[in-house]
Amino acid sequence: MSSLDKYLFRQCLTPFLVAAGVVTAIIWTTQSLQRADIIVEHGKGLLVFARLSVLIIPSLLSVILPFALFAGALYAFQRLHADSEIAVMFAAGVSRLRIGAPLLLIAAAAAAATLWINLDLMPSSYRLLKREIADMRADIASAVLRSGEFVRLADGFTVYVEEVGPGGQLKGLLVNDYRNGGARETYMAQKGLLQDTPAGPILQLSNGNIQRVARYTGQIEITKFDRTLVNVGMFARSSGRLQLELTERYLGELLKPDLSNEWDRANASLLVAEGHNRLASPLYVFAFALIALFAMTGGPYQRRGYALRIAVAASVAGALRLIGVLAQGLAASTGAYWLQYALPVAANVALFVLVARGAPRFVRAEAAPSKAELARAA
Repeated sequence: MSSLDKYLFRQCLTPFLVAAGVVTAIIWTTQSLQRADIIVEHGKGLLVFARLSVLIIPSLLSVILPFALFAGALYAFQRLHADSEIAVMFAAGVSRLRIGAPLLLIAAAAAAATLWINLDLMPSSYRLLKREIADMRADIASAVLRSGEFVRLADGFTVYVEEVGPGGQLKGLLVNDYRNGGARETYMAQKGLLQDTPAGPILQLSNGNIQRVARYTGQIEITKFDRTLVNVGMFARSSGRLQLELTERYLGELLKPDLSNEWDRANASLLVAEGHNRLASPLYVFAFALIALFAMTGGPYQRRGYALRIAVAASVAGALRLIGVLAQGLAASTGAYWLQYALPVAANVALFVLVARGAPRFVRAEAAPSKAELARAA
């Protein structure tokens, strides 16, 4: 790599990393705050919150990287234009393709990272995130019961707890169980413990009594106990496996849906389209890089700035990605999955041809910088 290539590489890499970091931090903050209620409700600490928040970053990066590279490239080339360095390179006979080679190298690395995120990192992180949240919600004591509150857990089943301690430890319990169609039962106990057993959650009560009211006679029967068990199976975890979302599935699970699963069978085309999108989306990284390169080097030198070119380039990039999303929906409904590859490939080929044509003559002649500008750039 020559000195010019290294210089251009640094000029493009730095704004790309800054843009990716800033945008990721902003979106990550908003996404993390949406999960803060889970942490508060379950009484978890900052470490748990940080771990859950980190698990959503891969899915953000797969979307952010192409746009961050696009923004970074526009900024880098605009600054090079402002310092007349692009004009000096053209005057020295450097082609657009040579100027854009370091950017395309960064694009290749970003595309490889996007592909890895799509195929492995994103589904694995989302599965772990879902498992962590499911485990927290299975902690009944912290998720449902509140100190000093009557909580209706189900029709005919109400619990009052004076104090909720760690590990499912409870103190001062009053339990009204009217689920049974016959006698109504009221439990009073000094202590309680919620246990997650293979048969489902069990409420273990200690040092208390049971007051039963006969439904037809109204007679009250009081029975003291040292220890008794109350079935709270309405909180049992589903015995079946959790339904995997699109973001939680690996490529093989998308391209070959499990037809024995009712949801997979009904949404097979949607799953396959998502699988092809995982493979095709890295191609947009190159397209965005080429759009930025051509927009900033494909016309004459502009003394008044490049705001119009940047706006047009941003519109083209946004339209291209929007059409890609529409192509994915069309592929899911028609089975024409080749459209998901045809669009970015065609865009890349067309843009590469435009960039490889070299600097137009009017750039080297009519728009040539003055001697003072060349001296200042040197």
